[in-house]
Amino acid sequence: MTTSSKLSRHYASLMAACVLPLLLLVAGIGLYQSYTLQQSFFPYSIILVGLLVSAFALHRMLLREVVGPAISLVEHVRSGAAGESTDPGAAIKTSALWQPWIDMASSIFAENRRALRELADSEQRYRNVVEAQTEYIVRFAPDGRMSFANDAYCRLVGRTREELLSPDWHYFNSFSADFGSFDEIVGRVIPERPVCEVEEVGALSNGREILIHWTDRGIFDDSGKLIEIQSIGRDVAEQKLARQALEASEQRYRSVVELQTEFVVRMSPEGHLSFVNDAYCRACRMTREQLLDPSWCELDVLPPDERRRFLDHLARLTPQAPDASMELLNAMPDGVRRWLAWNDHGIFDSDGRLVEVQSVGRDISDRVLAEQARIEAEKLLAEREAQFRAIAEGVPLPITISAIQGPEILFVNEPARRTLGIEVGQTGAEATSTWEDLSQRDHLLRLLQRDGIVDAFEAGMTNMQGSRMDTLVSARLITQAGRSAMLAAVTDITRQREAEAEIARQRETLYQSEKLSALGSLLAGVAHELNNPLSVVIGYSSMLKEFSTDKATVGRADKIHAAAERCSRIVRTFLAMARKKPPTRGAVDINEVVVASLELAAYSLRSAGVEIRTELAEPLPNIWGDRDQLHQVITNLVVNAQQALLQVPHPRRLTIVTSGEDDAVEIVVADNGPGMPETVRARAFEPFYTTKMAGEGTGVGLSVCQGIVTAHDGSIELDSTQGGGARFTVRLPSGRAEIVAPPEAAGKMPPAPSAARILVVDDDADIASMIAEMLRRDGHDVTIADDANAALKAVREDGIDLLISDIRMPGLDGPGLYRALEQLRPGLTRRLLFVTGDTLAPEIDRFIGETGAPVIEKPLDPQTFRRLVMERLRAMETSAMEETEA
Repeated sequence: MTTSSKLSRHYASLMAACVLPLLLLVAGIGLYQSYTLQQSFFPYSIILVGLLVSAFALHRMLLREVVGPAISLVEHVRSGAAGESTDPGAAIKTSALWQPWIDMASSIFAENRRALRELADSEQRYRNVVEAQTEYIVRFAPDGRMSFANDAYCRLVGRTREELLSPDWHYFNSFSADFGSFDEIVGRVIPERPVCEVEEVGALSNGREILIHWTDRGIFDDSGKLIEIQSIGRDVAEQKLARQALEASEQRYRSVVELQTEFVVRMSPEGHLSFVNDAYCRACRMTREQLLDPSWCELDVLPPDERRRFLDHLARLTPQAPDASMELLNAMPDGVRRWLAWNDHGIFDSDGRLVEVQSVGRDISDRVLAEQARIEAEKLLAEREAQFRAIAEGVPLPITISAIQGPEILFVNEPARRTLGIEVGQTGAEATSTWEDLSQRDHLLRLLQRDGIVDAFEAGMTNMQGSRMDTLVSARLITQAGRSAMLAAVTDITRQREAEAEIARQRETLYQSEKLSALGSLLAGVAHELNNPLSVVIGYSSMLKEFSTDKATVGRADKIHAAAERCSRIVRTFLAMARKKPPTRGAVDINEVVVASLELAAYSLRSAGVEIRTELAEPLPNIWGDRDQLHQVITNLVVNAQQALLQVPHPRRLTIVTSGEDDAVEIVVADNGPGMPETVRARAFEPFYTTKMAGEGTGVGLSVCQGIVTAHDGSIELDSTQGGGARFTVRLPSGRAEIVAPPEAAGKMPPAPSAARILVVDDDADIASMIAEMLRRDGHDVTIADDANAALKAVREDGIDLLISDIRMPGLDGPGLYRALEQLRPGLTRRLLFVTGDTLAPEIDRFIGETGAPVIEKPLDPQTFRRLVMERLRAMETSAMEETEA
């Protein structure tokens, strides 16, 4: 490309750069003016034509005066470089001549570029302003096609700008069919009145209701033809509602003033009135002149508390929230106190200060009093309801209210819910499901409807767990929620019925126990009466064995002594079981207890044909416990086995096995009787539970055995099956065997003391003679007195070293003798030794416990008796020697 061609092309680009910004500038100004609602484009058309003519003239001038010479100069220089003859001076002259024009053109081009940039910035600012508006801005042609819509309008109709500006979109597509006519919208603007305002009410195509105030501006050409309509709209729904409310308020105000049925007043914040209507004057029973007098103050008719409330109410009025309502208690000038309801409107000055209050009021005393009465009635009803609920919930009995017709449960307290499992709202069969027999409920309802009240109605019901209950129902006929209903209190008497049955059974048991007690007392008396003759038989048989030289006689005496000893053990065992005394713990040989128990039951066992087998381990550790209680345990088990064996045919076997292991002693009592089913075995140790016929058992034997064994830190177990016999296993801890004297040491006689003077007092001459003979053989001087009075006489006349007396004697008994000796010779009470065959009497136990006097129980064993006497004499001698030395 030649240099001249390049220069021509650069010139063309330069001219385009100058002309195009001018065209864009003129077009932008015209568009801006159209948005600012200018009515005609004619001035801008003239400006555009003028600019184009000026640009063409400038082009011709520059082409002729600048570009042409420049091209010639370039060509001249180029030809000079090629060696052609040129006139450099002419080229330089031409360049210098056109340099100012070239500088001027460059300046013009720079100004045009700056103007174009400012035009673009202005257009962007304009668009930002338009898009930031919350008003709806649209432009559309008379045919309904839209040429512009801002973001607010797009959001309103829920469409994008591309959809709205599409050639296929019509302005009315955004609205429902009943919105109106598009021709009406186009016809509202004419050249003579290009701007109009209108409120349009309708719905969008999506169903949304709108109320928009539109400002429409028509854009016309020179001939007056409508080209476009530019509309700016805003949502005026809230304004219209506010305007309607204001109009309604004004209408109410006018009605109040004109009809004069309510109070209308205006007053200052200090309470001075500037206007009152006749209704308020009549209410106050004052004239308008009196009320409008400056000396009158409305605040004076308010009680102190109400006055404070009203002033606080006025303080809350603001120019933004001038309206408020309140109710006040007025003390009217006539002395009547009335409740008034006021609607207050604050009037403020330009600085926002409250200058007046316009109020409309009415007398609501009747309504307030009625409301107060209603509240009091409701409060009273609620209190009664709460009281009823508190009483119903506080009563431990189930309480229900059920509609008679239906039926339907209307109320239940917590005990009814918990016990019967019923809930409020249950109807039909569900509401009566607790009744065992619905005929009972029907019978109760007949009685209730006849009498209105029913007490202690017995009925069977089912509890929440499905178990049957015996109940007593007390019912009242009431009205609940306008319906005839039954208020019922249910008392569960199941335990009472069971208790009554148990009382009847225990009454029979008590009768049997009383018979046993009477029999025990009788046998105890018999045993006591046996003690004296047994003592004589044992004593004389012992002396006969000891002093006879005839072997045959000694043998016979030995048999007599053994038989008497057996009788003695039986008596002692029975007395030990019948004796009421605290348990006495000591070392106990279980084997001896077993043997004693079998001796006690030997006759009944032989009569029943029971074969006895014993396996008693030797040696066996001693048990630390109460011998009498353990004897009772073994005896009860033996007796129970003997009674069970009567129900099976022969052979009948009773086996008792003792063994010792792991610091414990085990006693097994087993039989081959009928055994027990599981239901009986599970309750065998329950008190008063028995399977025996009435009169045959009390049901306390095994429970007593379990209590005794448990008190000895042991255990008792039952293993039995029906038809397989019964096996009782008793385990007891062993211990303290070392404190029991060995048998050989226990039988040794202590060293004989010196001969003593002994007084024997007993109303039984045989016992007294036997005791005197035994003691005389030991070298003592023995005197016999047949009663306590004779003993006291002997004590006065002779010195006595030891006094041996029976406790039970006619006239003055042993305790009486003891108290008399305390008066006569106090020191002799320490030399007193009692013998007795009656240890069941509680007064004897108390006497022995209070005095600590030594007692020897009958029947007397001679060797044991003589040894105890010697020990007593030895102790007295030792005590006397210690007193002498002191």
